[in-house]
Amino acid sequence: MDDEVCTTHTHVARLRVMKTMSGRYRGIVHLHPIGEDPGSSEQHDTEEDFATDVEARDAARALARTLLEEQIQGHEKTQGTD
Repeated sequence: MDDEVCTTHTHVARLRVMKTMSGRYRGIVHLHPIGEDPGSSEQHDTEEDFATDVEARDAARALARTLLEEQIQGHEKTQGTD
C-alpha cells in the first residue's frame, strides 16, 4: 500500500496503512516539521484497527487533518497571528 503525504506551510504528515498480525488494518501518521529529517517524525496511530484498508486509510486521513490543524493553530499562536 502506498503512502500518502499531506502538508501545510509548517509540517508534513505521511499516512500509511499497515496490516496487523490479526489481519486487520491500522492507519499510521508520521508527522514532522518541514525542513527536519523525516526520521525524527512522531508516529500517531489510529485509535482502532479496521476490517478494510480503505477504512484505515480514511481514519488516517482524518487523524492527519486533526494533527496538522493543531500544528497550524500552535504555529499561529507562537507567531501572534490568531
